[in-house]
Amino acid sequence: LLMRQDGLAGLKPRQPWIVIVRCALGAGSLMLAFLSFATIPLADGYSIAFVAPLVVTALSVPFLGEHVGWRQWTAVVIGFVAVIVILRPDFGTIGLGQFDMLASATFFAISMLMLRRIARTETSGALLLVYFIMLFLIGLPVAIARWRTPGLEDFLLMALTGACSGAGNLLLIMAFRHASAAIVSSFMYSQLIWGTVFGLFLFGDLPDLITIGGAAVIILCGIYTLTHASRAARVALGA
Repeated sequence: LLMRQDGLAGLKPRQPWIVIVRCALGAGSLMLAFLSFATIPLADGYSIAFVAPLVVTALSVPFLGEHVGWRQWTAVVIGFVAVIVILRPDFGTIGLGQFDMLASATFFAISMLMLRRIARTETSGALLLVYFIMLFLIGLPVAIARWRTPGLEDFLLMALTGACSGAGNLLLIMAFRHASAAIVSSFMYSQLIWGTVFGLFLFGDLPDLITIGGAAVIILCGIYTLTHASRAARVALGA
């Protein structure tokens, strides 16, 4: 699909080393998240992971020169508080799993800032191809050390996961071409909403009132951020 869009030459990055570093950070972030979730509860892991939007918003000013107004900051912070309320983490002990997730969130935030900088000059094919190559190289030693031959059902689920990951990364690249890092990162909190919805329909996990209320707050923050950004863009075009 990407070759039809940009041709075979579109799979070659124009700034190879920057693309490789960005993709290595993204792949490393994913691997660290896997290792973290294997040792700590999901609620604790997600609570730490959702520090990333705050880091992206803060660093987008000095690294990208973007303007982040108090409204965007307010929406990001309120969204983070809503996430903490929903997850209600219990940090009884701090161990390697927490540090893995903190490193994962940091790597992810830096990779998002780099993606914002190069998304307009690099093709989607190059960014995706290098990302999956780096993910393969980083994940290979772990796969060899902990290998278990998957059954057919597990293999199909992993294939579906890979397809969803590819589509998600492609949409993320497109998002960073058209919106600031602070705006895109504020919508990362919506992962919690989709997780709740899928949990309900796939596993019958009924969300409680706190989860529903927190999800409503996250949705409202996202709508507010998008509305404010759209209004600011129209004003800029009018000027």
